[in-house]
Amino acid sequence: MKQVNSQGSDKRIISAGMRAVDIWIAILLLTGQISVGGVFVSAGAIWLSVTGPILGGVKQVGTTPDGQVVQDGVDVVTALLLILGQITNTGPWIASGRFNFVVSGPAFGNNNVPVPADPSETSESAQTFFKQFRQQMILRQMSNGMSHD
Repeated sequence: MKQVNSQGSDKRIISAGMRAVDIWIAILLLTGQISVGGVFVSAGAIWLSVTGPILGGVKQVGTTPDGQVVQDGVDVVTALLLILGQITNTGPWIASGRFNFVVSGPAFGNNNVPVPADPSETSESAQTFFKQFRQQMILRQMSNGMSHD
């Protein structure tokens, strides 16, 4: 009697489910249903929190037209990174009356988060872009934190 390796099958099912969540988050970002609303910074790595009215949160909007362009750009880049498998949903963040998805991965300096894309698939220019994007997100968060004091 031949034994079936169910562990490998279980991993594929879980991976496919997680990948589907990533794609749905990207779709919600690209359609404006959710947006990046928070940044968590730790030891050079970042995690982005995404939420919107569909999840009980608030849709982030720019206070100026230029601010809205930046917000939309961050949402689009985050969606593209999810689609390309460079970042992934690392789990939910639940607050009173609000649900957030938290995303991160090697593109955001978090090398311990397994993502669908193999690191060898990431070109040198893409790695440079991810590094600069991560630095800009960290600077943006630091300047926002300082302006609220």
